[in-house]
Amino acid sequence: MSEQQVLKGKRAYLSGPIEHSDGKDWRAEPKNVLINQFGIDLFDPYVDPKQQWAPMLVQARQEKNYAEMQRIAHDFLRKDLSLVDHSDLIIAYLPRNVATVGTVHEIIVSNTEKKPTLLICPEGKEFISFWYYGFIPLDFMFGSWEELYRYLKEVNEGKHKKNDRWAYIYGVI
Repeated sequence: MSEQQVLKGKRAYLSGPIEHSDGKDWRAEPKNVLINQFGIDLFDPYVDPKQQWAPMLVQARQEKNYAEMQRIAHDFLRKDLSLVDHSDLIIAYLPRNVATVGTVHEIIVSNTEKKPTLLICPEGKEFISFWYYGFIPLDFMFGSWEELYRYLKEVNEGKHKKNDRWAYIYGVI
């Protein structure tokens, strides 16, 4: 079957560590591929204007101003989860041994909404937390970006039409 473009124009949320990030820019290469090769309309919360509030959160933490921390964190959460709601799928980057509390929340919301919720652990999918194995389908877990790209190519080729999670993407529902 020739390659289709079912992913073109679909909205994806790129989830991954921000608060406890190691400072390396892991987003540039996958964003380039997801946008240019697959035509995905990608939202990256790391470049969202709300990130201007991050220093205020740090300051509030230093000052032990818990009410201010809650106010700002609430706005972060509200914006990101709203974008998860409006996305057709999420792609979550889960490097081994990195705390990703917001990412966990986004994964759970996306999974509850029965969206394709794709997890990538660059050290290998065997290092994806056991907890996810209890509710994320195995074929949605990847040990590298290349493995994910191969899978998305299959999605474009129509090879996953029997998977209900892709029903909206394929236009079945």
